[in-house]
Amino acid sequence: MKKYLLSFAVLLMGAALFTACNDDNDGPYYPFPVVVSDGAYVICGGNMGSSINGSLTYIDYATQTAAQNQFMSKNGRSLGMTVNDAIIYGNKMYIAVTNENTIEVVDAKTLESIKQIKTTDLMGVERGVSPRHLTASEGKVYFSTYGSSVSDFGTGTSGGNGYVAVLDTVTLGLASTYIAGRYPEGLAVANGHLYVANSDYGMLNEPSISVIDLKTGIDSPIKSDKIVNPMTVAVAGSDIYVLDMGNYSTVMGGLRLIPNRMGSETTTLFDCTHVGFAGTNIYAVNSVYGTNPTEFFSYNILTGEKTTYQVGLDRFFNPNVIAADPATGKIYIASYNENPSRPGKAGYAVNGYVAEYSPSGELLNTYDCGVGPNAIVFNAYWK
Repeated sequence: MKKYLLSFAVLLMGAALFTACNDDNDGPYYPFPVVVSDGAYVICGGNMGSSINGSLTYIDYATQTAAQNQFMSKNGRSLGMTVNDAIIYGNKMYIAVTNENTIEVVDAKTLESIKQIKTTDLMGVERGVSPRHLTASEGKVYFSTYGSSVSDFGTGTSGGNGYVAVLDTVTLGLASTYIAGRYPEGLAVANGHLYVANSDYGMLNEPSISVIDLKTGIDSPIKSDKIVNPMTVAVAGSDIYVLDMGNYSTVMGGLRLIPNRMGSETTTLFDCTHVGFAGTNIYAVNSVYGTNPTEFFSYNILTGEKTTYQVGLDRFFNPNVIAADPATGKIYIASYNENPSRPGKAGYAVNGYVAEYSPSGELLNTYDCGVGPNAIVFNAYWK
């Protein structure tokens, strides 16, 4: 079976996720190519310790400028604390705000608010706590929450579990809920299943990849000694790709490959700390424990070819996001700036910046963004 990795839905929402065709269909899942991309939204989390709310920065391709605080300017209010992720799906953008327990739904073109969904009201006080990441499929938007997950670093224990809520994109009501593992982060939908990266908050007790049957709700989790702190999950055919942050000591972070849903055969494709997906390519940067990056490269999953970009590493201080526009092929890496009062350390309470690269790795431009860049979402659509 050929592996077609970007579906119609994924391209519309600009998410860094693979999808694939069904086993009985050797043609592409998406009906038309992406032909237009006007710009990129940088999702900025803010900084809770410094009481800095999150924000949206918009990079306009036509003017090559970046505008700050776009949600605030369009709606007259702040997104709140810890803006963690967003997707564009159809004509709406969905924004997960962790500390506010909200999903903000806005018009994808104007950013005008359509509805603020309080996740604790939608799912219940326990289940709706701390929305984290989003994906979408077949007219539904999925988002993970920490739910009843708990941890104690003093004793090294953790418990409870997280959830995945399913939103109907027409009514914006709750369509269904699935039980996931502890502290779920990234998620993907493919092959009739929901895949969830259960990080266990790095506690190393019950990290796993949930594989949830969408019809029955039954979870057949994948566990492996290489899956210790998973953050992002993507699917191509029957293969699962997982960005795992490691345990910050004996297990390094990297992109893991779980072939044919067999956890016992999990391997590390390469060491890295941040990845983005577009077409058949994986884009990655390796910046161990927040240091300056040692490598910036792409990897084609069909050919196994790795392309290392030799230029531009000096443009990053502390990279936190890498993504590639599915329409233009340009690569964007968002980083923290240096702390002005602590040279050599990241400035978590000052504005970050974004470096823009050509598909071949040539530095094209840099843009300022808000505090704490967490994700990049592309304004891509059918013309």
